[in-house]
Amino acid sequence: MHVMTKYLDTRKAAINALEDFALMENLAELPAEEMGEQLRADLEAPASPRLDGMPGAHDPKAGEARVCATLDKIDFLGERRRQAREYLDWFLPAWARLTDDERFVLETFFLGNGSQEEAVERISDHFYVERSSAYRRKNRALERFAKALYGA
Repeated sequence: MHVMTKYLDTRKAAINALEDFALMENLAELPAEEMGEQLRADLEAPASPRLDGMPGAHDPKAGEARVCATLDKIDFLGERRRQAREYLDWFLPAWARLTDDERFVLETFFLGNGSQEEAVERISDHFYVERSSAYRRKNRALERFAKALYGA
């Protein structure tokens, strides 16, 4: 265990990791290579000047700026996808260490739609327990998940 985990709020960090899961999963599946290839193909045919006798744009380097912006966008897409895959490589093993019941509780509270009250009601109905027991189950599952993520 690293000394810094003593000073981290691993519970809040685990909640943030759970809330980011859907976004990161979508980013990891993003076809960044295909999008990058499409952007590169668009770069091969830069805009040609108009020959109508009217003055051109105020920025003589607008074409260069467009090429640079497109290249930056390609790099950004690749970097976001890399970060998302790195996140999933870190998140999924910890998620797999949880029991099915713990995953159900965390999914209901943090990944599901609806209010917290609805989540408590679903958990109470699923396990046939009182509301206070549903909250305790959530706290235990979150504690276990935080330990799996951060080894605290």
